[in-house]
Amino acid sequence: MLIVLGAYNQDLVWRTARFPQAGETLTGRFSQGPGGKGFNQAMAAHRLGCATLFIAAIGDDALGDSAKLLAETQELACAWQICPASATGNAAIWLDDAGQNRILVDLAANLNLSPAHISAHADAIRSARILLLQQEANTEASLAALRIAKAADVRCIVNPAPYSPDATELNALADILTPNESEFAALLRPFGEDVAGDAVASMTADALHALARKLPCPDIIITLGGRGALLSTPYGFHEFTPPAVAVSDTTGAGDCFNGALAAELAHGASLPDACAFAVRAASCKVE
Repeated sequence: MLIVLGAYNQDLVWRTARFPQAGETLTGRFSQGPGGKGFNQAMAAHRLGCATLFIAAIGDDALGDSAKLLAETQELACAWQICPASATGNAAIWLDDAGQNRILVDLAANLNLSPAHISAHADAIRSARILLLQQEANTEASLAALRIAKAADVRCIVNPAPYSPDATELNALADILTPNESEFAALLRPFGEDVAGDAVASMTADALHALARKLPCPDIIITLGGRGALLSTPYGFHEFTPPAVAVSDTTGAGDCFNGALAAELAHGASLPDACAFAVRAASCKVE
């Protein structure tokens, strides 16, 4: 079984030909739907046939009711912590015609996910094959889940997204880290490496592998957008090139990658095989 601990956010999406400049007003098209890194990843794994339990916090409000109804409709098992004093998390997403996005998130109830709620589901965590979490939920709750998992020899994946300087211990406890370009650059800074996030995708595989070895995690998977991904291990590295696709929307591609990676590992795949599968899954997502 796979446990995903993370955030549920309602996505409020505006589509526009191009992003507005400062002080400029443009017209666009609005829609909304479910999101949050944790929920996206849990749903991806669930739809890929992996037995998945999603642990998260939501508000006692209409958006929270929508989250519960959707999960029930999709038959995704969830352990919700209801937070009456908080709104359900939500995100404002801009999408342009090139498929690029800009996102602003109010994590709201996700920040109130409690260690006590994690402890109530400790048996499920101990019995899991994989624990997957991100950095949108309360850090203390995430640490509580990681400690339970590590004590039971459950393999732990940390997707350091969005990057938080307060998540150092979280990252250090991971068996697998899955940063994108900007997150990888941010992870390196405390170790004396000043790398620009927008330069990561153009670096050689050897250079990326050498930098990844500076992080205190045995296995690092750097997602590189249209280039695919690079897996760095103590024994060497592997590159994974995606198939050619027509990009429609890049939103959630990283979440799809992480959900597919965790699902394949929970199914017993090797880490390189799981990476290759996750690259293909994310390629399908952006179309």
